Amino acid sequence: MFSACFRFAVPQGADLNAMRSLMKERAKQFRNLPGLRSKAFLLDVDRREIGGNYVWETRESLDSYLRSDLYLEVVRKLGEPKELRIYEVPEYVDNATRS
Repeated sequence: MFSACFRFAVPQGADLNAMRSLMKERAKQFRNLPGLRSKAFLLDVDRREIGGNYVWETRESLDSYLRSDLYLEVVRKLGEPKELRIYEVPEYVDNATRS
């Protein structure tokens, strides 16, 4: 598995409440996305940053996302990420699936 952590600058004058609503709406586009295990949408009001923490089943699925219209649309709107870090995930704990 692989994790990708993105951080984008929020444009000056952007409505942060509108950003929250947009994240809720965009979450629908990530449901059942091939290879995506999880995504957390992030908002840091003080730093004026938005981003996401993703966990992908394979590096290929992560790389496919980085070439997708879904990702490139964000880059067209916000510019290149301030930070993009990719990590190998040797082990993954998901407490939401505990029984």
